[in-house]
Amino acid sequence: MASGAQELVGLEAFSREGDKIGRIKDVICDPGALSECVVIKHSLRRDLVVPADVVERRGEGVTVPFGTSYLHVAPRISTKGELSSEDRERLERFYHPATV
Repeated sequence: MASGAQELVGLEAFSREGDKIGRIKDVICDPGALSECVVIKHSLRRDLVVPADVVERRGEGVTVPFGTSYLHVAPRISTKGELSSEDRERLERFYHPATV
């Protein structure tokens, strides 16, 4: 999914239960891992940063394969600039727990 992440900007994002969790507003490049993350405007004060390889395009939206309650405790990551190695590790542990 990472190669076409930019085309996801503007699409609505949904949890695995089908609950709307926000709209994709940006893509952050992670040069250290050669991957991308999508930034989802989740609420007035919160953006979710999700690795692009876990989101699935579904028609005119995307699905993040996690429950809404799980996403509420997602790591808070700066959405400005590039990801730090620490932020990259936090995202990996949260979104890919079986591979860490």
